[in-house]
Amino acid sequence: MFHHSKILVWYQVASQKVILGEAVSSDNLDAISMWLTAPEEKGKGSSLGYRLSLFDDDGREIADKSVSMLTADEFLSGINMRA
Repeated sequence: MFHHSKILVWYQVASQKVILGEAVSSDNLDAISMWLTAPEEKGKGSSLGYRLSLFDDDGREIADKSVSMLTADEFLSGINMRA
């Protein structure tokens, strides 16, 4: 079965969501694995800043977390995530 799970990289400004891009699966990692390996910024919660949203096969957002600018850039540039 082909999975369509994806990760959106975005930036929260006030109540607005600015979509920066979409992370795609690589040969080594699928979207779920990439999500699990991405380090979460502690103490940010639902505050402003860079965020990742995980979407399931049906296009529903199932999770999101705050990340650093470096992590967001790694997702957008396609660099393999740290294990």
